Amino acid sequence: MTHDHVTPLAGESAPFHFDERWIVDAGIDRVWAVLERVDEWPGWWSGLTAAERIETGPGGVDAEDLSVTTGSRARLLVRAPIGWSLRFSIEVDEVDAPHLIRFQSDGDLRGEGLWTLTASEGVTAIDAMWCVATTRTIIRAMRPLSGLMHGAVMSAGERGLRRRLSGHNHH
Repeated sequence: MTHDHVTPLAGESAPFHFDERWIVDAGIDRVWAVLERVDEWPGWWSGLTAAERIETGPGGVDAEDLSVTTGSRARLLVRAPIGWSLRFSIEVDEVDAPHLIRFQSDGDLRGEGLWTLTASEGVTAIDAMWCVATTRTIIRAMRPLSGLMHGAVMSAGERGLRRRLSGHNHH
C-alpha cells in the first residue's frame, strides 16, 4: 500500500512510521463492532488510559449512535511503558465499514493512521499503519526506542482485543 509519509513541520521530528498486523479469531463484523466503540478502548486496551468522544457539529453525537463516521473525533491518552504519556486527538477522514478506517491525529502525535480489516474463514486480520511526527522533545529523544514502545502498546491492544472478543461470544 503506497503512503506519503507525513511532512514534518518546523520543530517537529522526522516521521515515525509503523505497520502492525493483528490477527483475531472472530468475524469481521464483530471485530468492527468492538473497534468502532472508541470510548470503550481503555476497557480492553492496556496502555490506553483514556478515550473520550468529542462532540461534533451543532447537534453533537447522538448518544445511541456511537458508530464511527467521517468527522468523528476522539481524544486519547496513552501511557507509555516508561511512564510518560501522549495526548492526541484523532479525527476520522474516511470509513468503509467493516473494512477500512482512515484518521488524522493532532496533538503530541500529528499525522495519519489507516486501519484495514480483512476477513478469511472466521479470522480477521487488522493492518494498522500509523505515521506521525511530534514536537515533544522527550519523544524525539526516545526515537531509538520508539518501535519497541509502539510495539508494546500495540501488542497489548491485540491481546486485549482477543480477550474482549473471546469473552463476548454469547449475547
